Amino acid sequence: MHFDLAHAAVIVVALVLTNLALNASGIVSKEEGNTWSWKRFLAYFVVVAAINLIWPM
Repeated sequence: MHFDLAHAAVIVVALVLTNLALNASGIVSKEEGNTWSWKRFLAYFVVVAAINLIWPM
């Protein structure tokens, strides 16, 4: 059970860092704010897929 919680915590931290990186680099504009976007979805998908390849559930 604690491995699942650690995996979830790592994913959450990675997604927060990804969101910060997207905003800082200008890939996702400030006008988009917290609205849904394909760029953000694709970035999140790649990050979660990479983590799951390295550390499968």
